Amino acid sequence: MQKKFSFLTLILFLLIFIPSIEAAETKELTTDYVTRLQNEISGDISRLQQPINSALAEIKLSSSDIRTRITELADLTEKSSDDMAAWGYTDEQREFHTQVLSQLSVAYTAYEALSQTLQSSKAPAEINASELENTTSPDINASDELRKEITKVSRGLDVQVFYLQSRLSKLKADLNEATELQKKLKAAQEGGDALELPRTHVLRLELSRLNVALTRLQVRAQWKTFDQNVANIQRLRRRLADMQKNLIFPQEVLDGILEKLQTRINELTDELTSARKALDSANAALVRARAALGSADVSILTNASAAYTARSARVNYWEYMISLVDDEIGINREFQQAWRDRYKLFHDEATGEEIWKLRDSAQNRINELQSQLDGVRTLENSVLRQVEATQSQATAEGVSGVIQQNILQAAENYRKIISDIFNRYEALIPDAVFLQQRIYNEANDNISALRLAEKVSSFSKDTVMGFLNTELWQGEGYSVTVSKLIIAIAVFLSSFFLSSWGSNWIKRRMIYRFKANITAANGVQRIVFYILWVAFALIALNIVQIPLTAFAFMGGAFAVGIGFGMQNIFNNLISGFIVIFSRPFKVNDIVDVMGVQGTVEDIGSRSTTIKTWDGFDVILPNRYFLENSVTNWTKSDLKKREILKVGVSYDADSRKVEKILLDVVKGHSQVLKNPAPFVIFKNFGDNSLDFEIYYWIELRTSSGMKVSSDMRHHIMAIFEREGISIPYPQRDIHIINDEAKKIAPDEPENPEEKSENA
Repeated sequence: MQKKFSFLTLILFLLIFIPSIEAAETKELTTDYVTRLQNEISGDISRLQQPINSALAEIKLSSSDIRTRITELADLTEKSSDDMAAWGYTDEQREFHTQVLSQLSVAYTAYEALSQTLQSSKAPAEINASELENTTSPDINASDELRKEITKVSRGLDVQVFYLQSRLSKLKADLNEATELQKKLKAAQEGGDALELPRTHVLRLELSRLNVALTRLQVRAQWKTFDQNVANIQRLRRRLADMQKNLIFPQEVLDGILEKLQTRINELTDELTSARKALDSANAALVRARAALGSADVSILTNASAAYTARSARVNYWEYMISLVDDEIGINREFQQAWRDRYKLFHDEATGEEIWKLRDSAQNRINELQSQLDGVRTLENSVLRQVEATQSQATAEGVSGVIQQNILQAAENYRKIISDIFNRYEALIPDAVFLQQRIYNEANDNISALRLAEKVSSFSKDTVMGFLNTELWQGEGYSVTVSKLIIAIAVFLSSFFLSSWGSNWIKRRMIYRFKANITAANGVQRIVFYILWVAFALIALNIVQIPLTAFAFMGGAFAVGIGFGMQNIFNNLISGFIVIFSRPFKVNDIVDVMGVQGTVEDIGSRSTTIKTWDGFDVILPNRYFLENSVTNWTKSDLKKREILKVGVSYDADSRKVEKILLDVVKGHSQVLKNPAPFVIFKNFGDNSLDFEIYYWIELRTSSGMKVSSDMRHHIMAIFEREGISIPYPQRDIHIINDEAKKIAPDEPENPEEKSENA
């Protein structure tokens, strides 16, 4: 019995410490990753060394040579106008030659400056053990600051690696360009293809080689910085390891931290009160601006609308500010509790149950904070777009004076939302994440086998074992105890996963080896699953020596359950197998069932999943497919006919409109050529000449809404170019003036004159 208890304790211990093991493995992988990056980049640089030396063999790059060449280029630039006139250069060729000379001068100057910078830079000095003792206090607060510094430098490595890779790609491109220019020059010198501008070509070759040299220097400089940061991280880690040996967390440090946090909370409370007063004032100003605006449209720029926009932006600023300060007060209070929890963990004052709760709550809080940070960044992007839109509105043509000042004030208020609020969020939330991460790690460090054993042994062993040996029922030659039932359930659940794995293996073999249809493979997989499940269940009962007669009393209840509560379940199961084998539709077909339209994702034994056009998964019981009509849009083919209606004004040429519409629909890449699209002059409408475009699309590759939208954009553009208008609803009203008719002169007696007058 004691052995069984120890075995269960060991299993729980391993399950608990899997996250810690994974964290340690991740740390080692991170270190290996940095080393691998160093080796890969070093290898890329070494492989490029030979072609670089070949490309730079004919260019002088010493300090004196560079200064001499810069002077020569200045002389060439000064007399280039006369030289190009003598060479017979065109205006375009003159501009190109001058541009190459200018680029050469700039490149030489940049190369010289970067060379001097590299020569003057020094490698970071090592820190010895004695310096470690004096540079940093061994308290836990200083340890956290050191960890933050390590994280900051580590994140900078990602940016440096990206820059190094981009510089190496540019270096390869510069080498290829230099090689091509050298080939052309060599061919011209050997009597091959003539160069159009030989003098300019030589300068271009020199510029290309200089770019190779400059990029190589940039790679060296960044590589040196990368190595320095790696060395800094290693030194910081050694310092942290040394600090951890003598780490302290006295009550005085905790009291000082809590006092600072309380002071900050008091300051934030005062700031919150001031922000609420400012919001009330801003709302009052907004109400006055709204009243001054009246019923006018805000989108039309006037003095009143611009003032309203500025006041609205100000209200938004203070609303965001209140939300920030309120969140910051809450997070600082979390900081206080977090430091108290860390103090208990550090001094082993937390019980095992408290440690588990701290670790779980810290993990949950980290996830919440990360989601909050993502939301803040999304809001920041939205406000940034508002800043750009408002700025564009302020600088638009015709906007000036008071209107422009108000619009610029609105843009400034939006900018302050980013600088004063979102930037504070992006500094506050990572600090909260860091503190929760420290609690999580420190709780993990405190979880040990001893505490786990204490937690398990808190229950009486005799009571637990007595419960496990409790006899539930017995029969002829057998007895069912709690322990036997638990083992049977465990084996039964294991059989579920084994059955799932075995049936899925058969399904994969059918699909990939025998090229079976996925719907048929799903049907076979489910049948095999139930067979294996029943077989493993019988084996489980045999292992614990529980005969089937022990469950005989459940047969009647099972039958009654099928007759009443479970009839729908079995109805759906049977319907599922009918759907699978009759195949009215299959996976990936597009269907319409009871108004639900979408793609068949999965045909299960009880239900079928349909993904609608809105991206939702609708789960329908299988009996619905037998009891209702099902429209399968893709059973015979994947073509669908679409109709696009267009109305034009009565003064438009109907034949010309028909030709334009037919050209548009035929020219769309996603409209099928067969069946061919066609255009119908549908009707003389009340306000327009009505046309209808009939066309077909492929459902698997096209969206009817997207295609029709694209064609509407195209039709609008062509109609505007051709002067064809799409009319608004309109009415013609004829007014007859009776008094004018009475005093009008007599109508002529001649019928022809009467007809002409009419």
